[in-house]
This record gives sequence, structure tokens and C-alpha cells, in this order.
Amino acid sequence: MAPVVVPGLNIPMLTGPLVLGYMFGYGLYGMLVVQVYLYSELFPRERFGIRAVVWSLFFLETMFTFMTTISAWNQYGIGWGDIDSILFVDWSWDPLPALNGTIAAIAQTFYIWRIWSLSRRVWLPILIGCSMLTGVVMAFYFGIKVASQGGGIDILFALSPEITVWLAASAICDVLITISLVQIFIERKKGTDLPRTVRNLNQLIRFSVETGSVTSVMAMIELILWLTSGKKWNIHFIFFLTLGKTYSNMLIATLNSRARVFKDRNGESSVEPLTISLFWPDLGTGNTTTGSSRRTLNNTSRYTHSEVVIDPDHDIVAMDEFYPKSNHEQRRDGKAQYLES
Repeated sequence: MAPVVVPGLNIPMLTGPLVLGYMFGYGLYGMLVVQVYLYSELFPRERFGIRAVVWSLFFLETMFTFMTTISAWNQYGIGWGDIDSILFVDWSWDPLPALNGTIAAIAQTFYIWRIWSLSRRVWLPILIGCSMLTGVVMAFYFGIKVASQGGGIDILFALSPEITVWLAASAICDVLITISLVQIFIERKKGTDLPRTVRNLNQLIRFSVETGSVTSVMAMIELILWLTSGKKWNIHFIFFLTLGKTYSNMLIATLNSRARVFKDRNGESSVEPLTISLFWPDLGTGNTTTGSSRRTLNNTSRYTHSEVVIDPDHDIVAMDEFYPKSNHEQRRDGKAQYLES
């Protein structure tokens, strides 16, 4: 059967990217379900704020997937063969820009909060927050504007500057978050001589680069595709339909990275919270006991105020309250002490 030909339209390049976006979105949603399940099993007593972030993201992603399912059915089910399904945005797309912007804003705000917690620099979170707010405001404005004017493709092209600002702000925010986290960890690494702490910080640096680069690269690719071919093809929609789920997966994967799987004394595999809390000072070390004796080292370094917990059975080192120590605290604590727990 010969393909449908419409003068002036490259139908495969308009419909094909949407099909890929829907399929990739379902795959990422399945990964998200697994991540959320692992999170609920690993951290049942997590602090309320972090649990609220996780379950809010999962709820919004479920709504996003539900709306894209309706859109896919209306376009490729009951709308199959109807050229209007290509030239007009389906009603189920109306909430998608706002949902996408909200999901990105929640994930980015979480990292902005972590940057402030680690650095205590006010200007840095404000700078990153401005780009985040710009992106989410433009996402809401674009969604409301298209929905109120009938959802035609011509309206989409008329709002090209707003879309560009939205995508550029999101990409800039992701890049700033990645650079800031890496810089903070590098500064912390220079302030300590503990080999294991340095190794842990190197792992955090690599993890920040890996997770941050995924969303940053995807946001930049979406921006480039929109600027270069957005008015002819729909390739950029692949990233529009998957970027939000990538934010959610990366954030919850970061939370789940605080846990590790190892074998207990009976040889059975068990899951325990990872006792590295450089990036998660709110974790504490109370849930990491495995029945073995522990030694606590109060490190009174000039650069850090930290508590190092050593588990001799599993050779795990944890640090808590990783922040610069005042001169008064240094004089009060004196030399490092070993305490038997």
C-alpha cells in the first residue's frame, strides 16, 4: 500500500517522532515504577519532605502518561487517516506543557535546595532558581496560550520565541546544577585528607556528572532540534515526551543510590542504607547498624566538621554534617577522639 502523500507535509517525520516519544515514554515510566518501588522499600522512614517530592513526581508522571495515552489513541486510533490529527494539537496535549514544566521545576528545585544545603551560598541558588522559574513560567504560558486559541500548529509556530526561552532556561538550569554540584564536591575534596572520604567524593562527582549530563544533554538537544527543524519535523517531540520522566528517574535514582546490596552474616543478600551521607546529611547513621561493633571518629579538621562511622564487618565509612567548622568549635573540641560505641 502506497503511503499517504500530502503536498507540503512530510508525514513520516511528523508522526514517526510522536510514535517513538510515546514508546520511549512508556519505557521510562516502567523504569520509574521500579525506582519508586525500590525507594519505598529501602527508605520507609524517609523524612516527609523527600517522600513528598518522590510521590508528587510519581503522581504527575502518571497523569502525564495517562494524557499521552489518550493523545496516542485519538491520533493513531480514531484519528487514523485524518489530516487534522496532524495539523491540530489534540485536547489531551493541553496540560502536557504545564505538567512537563512542573516536573522539571520540582526536580530542579530539589537540587537547588541541596546546593544551598551544601554550600550555604545564597546567590548560587537564586541564580539557578531564576532560570528554573523562567522555564516553568514559559511552560505554563505556552500551554495556556495554545489551549485557549484552538491548538492549531500555526499557533505553535507563532509562539516560537516563548518555546525557545522555555527550553533554553531549562537547559541552562540543568547545566548550572551539574557544574555547581561538581564544584562543591571538588572544594570538599580539597578540604580533607581522609583517603576513603576522597574516594567517596570522587564517586559523588562522577555520579553528579553522569546524572546531570543526561538531562542537560537531552534539554540542549531538544532546544537545538526545535531551532533547526521544529517548523518542518516533530523530532523534538521525542525529547518533550521523555524529558520529564528522565528528570524523575534521575532524581529517584540519586535517592536510591544511598543504599547498597551486600550479604549479611548468614550469607543472605540484604539491602541496607548506604552510610555515605556527604550529599544526604539528613540521613544520619542510625539505620546502618548490622549487629557489629562500631567506632566513631570525631574529626576536628580545620576544614570539615564531620562524624566518621566505621563498620569493621563491611568496611563502610559514613560522614554526617559535612560543613565548615568555626574556630570556636575547633578550640572546644580539641584533638580527634576515638569512642567505642
